[in-house]
Amino acid sequence: MTLTTTDVTVIVSTLACFAAMYKESKKSTLSLPPGPQRWPIFGSLFSMPGDDDMREKFVEWKHKYGDVVYARVLGQEIVILNSREAAFELLECRSFKYSDRPRLVMANELVGWGNSLATMAYGDRHKRMRKLFHEGMSPKAIQKLDYMLENEMTRFVQNLLEAPEKLHSHARRATNATVFKVTYGYDVKDGYDPILAKAEETVDMFSYVTLPGTWLVDSFPSLKHLPWAPFKSKVQEWQKLVYEFRDMPADFTIDRMARGKHEPSLMSNWFDRAEEQPGGRTDEDDLFIKWAGASIHGGATDTTISAIQTFFLAMIYYPEVQKAAQAEIDRFVGNDRLPKLSDRDSLPYLEAVCKEVLRWQPVAPFAIPHRLGPEDDIYQGMRIPAGCILIPNIWGMSRDPTIYGDPETFKPERFIDTENHEAEFDVQNYIFGFGRRRCPGIALAQSSVWLAVVMVLAVYDITPTLDASGKPIMPDLKYSQSTISAPKPFPCTIKPRSLNAEKLIRDSIEGQAPRV
Repeated sequence: MTLTTTDVTVIVSTLACFAAMYKESKKSTLSLPPGPQRWPIFGSLFSMPGDDDMREKFVEWKHKYGDVVYARVLGQEIVILNSREAAFELLECRSFKYSDRPRLVMANELVGWGNSLATMAYGDRHKRMRKLFHEGMSPKAIQKLDYMLENEMTRFVQNLLEAPEKLHSHARRATNATVFKVTYGYDVKDGYDPILAKAEETVDMFSYVTLPGTWLVDSFPSLKHLPWAPFKSKVQEWQKLVYEFRDMPADFTIDRMARGKHEPSLMSNWFDRAEEQPGGRTDEDDLFIKWAGASIHGGATDTTISAIQTFFLAMIYYPEVQKAAQAEIDRFVGNDRLPKLSDRDSLPYLEAVCKEVLRWQPVAPFAIPHRLGPEDDIYQGMRIPAGCILIPNIWGMSRDPTIYGDPETFKPERFIDTENHEAEFDVQNYIFGFGRRRCPGIALAQSSVWLAVVMVLAVYDITPTLDASGKPIMPDLKYSQSTISAPKPFPCTIKPRSLNAEKLIRDSIEGQAPRV
């Protein structure tokens, strides 16, 4: 019998259908990952951690259920990845499946963060913005801006001399000023700065509205249509805040460019490139570039501030680390100048200190969740359900005793190769996220934290504040439970290491005009 083309097509199609049905039936027989008990309707709701114990609960679940844990809360399926192996396999190696974000009804659809790189849906717009960042924020590109970072961190060191008790506000100002300078060519004013104030308020709000499990509307999107929903009044206020945050610094750059008075920045470079494209720069280009700028600031500031604060905490608790780092600086930099980014390759222990800061207290302990696409996946014989959200337990990875010896202790030497010790797994491979959602501003963040650490240690001693009886006041190590985790404000004593160090700080002030 001779088969026609139509016959072949029918047979192939039928076999393909049977193969697909078999594959689906095989998937349906696979077990979901283990996890806490699930009840009808509510699922695992009553087992989920509260605001104060996510770290402890997820570590407990790892010991009880394993590296991959499944929970379902009010219909939303959640998979928690407790090991770097599971996170790398799914979020890195299979990133084409796992690069989307949860719907985030509150943050994206109501408040207006849907066009920010960190939370936007995966697609062409996301790829276009990441390309902008990779071109403008690569290590080579950031190296050209070293002088900007060094100027702002020099001001940080100076401000600590004048008012050491204001450590936290100085750290916030220095980090924000660095990001504003690099992104917009904008100098943050001394004293009150309206753009800085707006940015700080907006970034704090971002951490609040993106925290998983906070908003009922994220589980029941139809609630957003209820005019009397209790969150509606705050939503309008937050929307206004987001759009002002997006526009104010970008409009500054646009105005300065129009008058020919702008400084080189990421924003001015992006606007110039948009002008060169066929058809010139459009309103859509302007809006896209504004969102790119807002994405940099939103992703770079609170994370860097938290890391700097963690560094000060670590120096209070581990004075021997402080002394070892200062000895390395004295050996290779000397005492007659402040360190620069060009010294970085000569200071391996300082590099290890910065890595340990990121591991000891991760700035984003659970990152921003990923979402699996429209098809189920399989991992080690377990079914990962389509559309589930995945939470990488970065905190748990940083505490894994099979990777890090004595993980609760601050030990920079763990990252240094010696004859008797192989360097432990580099925290920077996962602390900044995974796959196509990995933070594109890594070079800026690393340089900013390193510069703050090395400049402070070059000229200051950091010790606990003493109480009335002369006993040291050891700060609380409990961190906030928001998307970006940070310590509570804490007292500490910051004093110049010597008269020569104080003179070095004061000499660096000369020639820096106040900003108005």
